[in-house]
Amino acid sequence: MPTYPVGPIRVSAHIPAPADVLFAFVSDTRNDLQWCQNVERVEMVRGDTIGPGTVFRFHQHLDRPGGERMQFDVDVEVIEMGEGSIRWQADDRFQTRDIALTVEPDGTGSRITQETRAVFKRKPGLARWIYPMLARRIFRKQFRDLAALFETGGQSR
Repeated sequence: MPTYPVGPIRVSAHIPAPADVLFAFVSDTRNDLQWCQNVERVEMVRGDTIGPGTVFRFHQHLDRPGGERMQFDVDVEVIEMGEGSIRWQADDRFQTRDIALTVEPDGTGSRITQETRAVFKRKPGLARWIYPMLARRIFRKQFRDLAALFETGGQSR
C-alpha cells in the first residue's frame, strides 16, 4: 500500500513554567483536554504509568471550512521517553504521525519544541501542501493556550 509523507513540522514556544513541571504535564496526554481545543476526550487504554508502550485514545474533531465538524479517533502510543523528551506515534484514519516533544529550561520558564512527521494513508492531493501550514497554525495556537494555562495557574496537574 503506498504512503504519502509530508515534510517535518517544527513549532517551539516559551512557556512560563519550570521544565520538570511542564514536562510532567504535557507528557500525560490526558491533560491535552485543558490546552488542545480539538481534543474532546482522552483515555489511557494500555499501561498504568506513562512510558514506552502506553497507549491513549483521543476523540477529537477538526472544523472544516463551511462549519462542518469532522470527528475521529486517534490512537497514540508512547514510543520513547527520556528526561524532558517524549516521542509518540499517533494513528488515525487519515495519517500516521511521529511526534517528538522536548522541554528545556529557558530563562524564566521553559522552551517546548514539537516536531511532527506525518504520512498520509491516501493520496492527499492539495492537502499535502496545505497540511503543514494548517498544522503549524494549530500547534502554535495550542502552545499559546498552554502558555496561558500556566500563566493563570489553571492546570490541574
